Amino acid sequence: MNPPALRALLADSLTLWGVTGRVEIADCGVRIIAGDQVLHVTQAAPEEAPMRWWLLRDGRRRPAGSILGLLRSLRYALNATAAEPARARVAAPS
Repeated sequence: MNPPALRALLADSLTLWGVTGRVEIADCGVRIIAGDQVLHVTQAAPEEAPMRWWLLRDGRRRPAGSILGLLRSLRYALNATAAEPARARVAAPS
């Protein structure tokens, strides 16, 4: 995924989560600015496999093995958990 596509996905995600902020392409990947938080998303180097993405926040790096893992980590980092996803339940008919 190239930086413009990642920027668009993350900007749409912020909107979906109800987070006010902006997403911009930066030297290291993509920068997310939301309130007083600044986070960076970078692609992992090929030799860092199975990691695919890094979420950088306050000098700490959090690995993500997939884009879904990255989105989950980002949502929790931004405290945008009020709209938890609905869980499907499978049960025998009553």
